[in-house]
Amino acid sequence: MSTIEAPAQPATVFDEGQMQLSRVYSQAILSAAQKSDVVAQVVSELEGIATLFQTQRHLLTGLTIGVKNTAETDALILKAFQGNVHELVLNLLRVLNEKGRLNLIHALVHRVVRDSDRVLGRCRVKVQAAQALTEAQIETLSRQLQDRLGLVPVIEFSVVPSLIGGLVIRVGDLQFDSSIRSRLEQLRKNLLEGKIHEIQSRRDQLHTSA
Repeated sequence: MSTIEAPAQPATVFDEGQMQLSRVYSQAILSAAQKSDVVAQVVSELEGIATLFQTQRHLLTGLTIGVKNTAETDALILKAFQGNVHELVLNLLRVLNEKGRLNLIHALVHRVVRDSDRVLGRCRVKVQAAQALTEAQIETLSRQLQDRLGLVPVIEFSVVPSLIGGLVIRVGDLQFDSSIRSRLEQLRKNLLEGKIHEIQSRRDQLHTSA
């Protein structure tokens, strides 16, 4: 059963030790998934489990606190997930339970999703728009981003009416702002700088004539 192992050290509340454990487990599960060519499936199923535990917090609490022993928890995990998820995902949950680390699941899935982007040739892109985009607009934007980035964009959209129009696109630390709000702000700055330059020029002229 224990196909995914990590150093036997306690995990605390999202501290450096927990992040290190997440990295180790992430590398192990993705390496195994790559060998079986099921990376996308495994990542999707882990995201689903993390979402389930996030929306139904009592489930994770019950498994990590309410159940008296790991054997009982293992039986519950098998009952809930066997046949519903890939064997690699099931084994991961069982190993986490065996090591008393089920509370690591959210940090682990976050790490798996991030690491899997590199494996699958994807990148995360945040897009803000003044209003919701149509399916055709989203498809066009996705195609343009893929052509420029050389990676498949995973786009997270949000509507920000104050942008007035246009888009704000962020990829990692890079940001492209074509919003009308940004253009108006730039215009305001240009006008202000022009006024300052005009005032300075007049002062220079007065000093020269004096």
